[in-house]
Amino acid sequence: MKPSKAQSFSVNNLERDSLGDETWNNFIAESPQGVPYGCTWYLDAVWPEWKGIMVFSQQKLIAVMPFRVTRKFGIAYIFNPPLCQYLGIFFIPFEGKKTEQELTLKKRVVNAILGALPKKLSLVILNFAPEFDYPLPFFWSGYELRTRYSYWLENDADKQKLFRHLNERTRTYIHKAKKCGLKVVHTDNAGALIQLSRKKDSYLLDYGALERLWVALQTHKIGETIEVRDEQDRLHAGLIYMRWGKKIIHLFSASDPEVAQFGGMSLAVWHSIEQAGEDVEVIDFEGSMIESIEHFFRSFGGKPIPYLQIRKNSFPKPFRWLLEK
Repeated sequence: MKPSKAQSFSVNNLERDSLGDETWNNFIAESPQGVPYGCTWYLDAVWPEWKGIMVFSQQKLIAVMPFRVTRKFGIAYIFNPPLCQYLGIFFIPFEGKKTEQELTLKKRVVNAILGALPKKLSLVILNFAPEFDYPLPFFWSGYELRTRYSYWLENDADKQKLFRHLNERTRTYIHKAKKCGLKVVHTDNAGALIQLSRKKDSYLLDYGALERLWVALQTHKIGETIEVRDEQDRLHAGLIYMRWGKKIIHLFSASDPEVAQFGGMSLAVWHSIEQAGEDVEVIDFEGSMIESIEHFFRSFGGKPIPYLQIRKNSFPKPFRWLLEK
């Protein structure tokens, strides 16, 4: 597709095969909004056939946005991909600019990207990184802005201090797990944990995407799986997490409800905190908007971190109401 001119910008809406992996991934790594979810190899695993919008100013790349339009029964929509807490627009660092100049430029970039998105979308639901700080152009274009929350825990070399800040019940579960002989095992095979989740069927999840992602994480040497097993080698719980810069990000967890009373899940999460080295500044639990799950993450002493969700529902009113339920 030929680039279109938009207020002195060159805006390219490109197929996946036309995106340069090195250019794209280096940009994501340097962006203030940069997260591994935005890397080409990550998106290839969880969001096949995605595309990318690249915005240039004077031949310099200043913003990118991955997206994928899904069509079913003649209806076109864009949703956040599985296993991606947030994506949205990634900007170049705007160093040395006055605040007004930075926001003016961001406004123009967002409007340019909106103009490059496909028309006649019936539904758009996308999450943006916490560092994305200028959503007003979406609001002015008819999008609804919602606030969602993740949970981040600031790491500390003093692990006993972190342990004291845990909820009392969570500390009790961890002590109980150890007393019952539960052990934490690191493994390079996530198959058992994924199978545990499949058996209890509690996730509305694309397990194929999860399996592809695990392979990609192993290829890039940033993924780890923690299993919690008892003395009979029964798998009680576990989680998959990845390391990105100075952050540990929890991606997926599962537990066996038949043995949940032994505290295996609490032990798994605490172990991910306990083994985080001094090079780690933040443990990102990804959080949840479901009250009972939010309580679990809050019990580890983390803080709620707001991030943006944009929504646009163009269905007729009766269908719009049903979709919002």
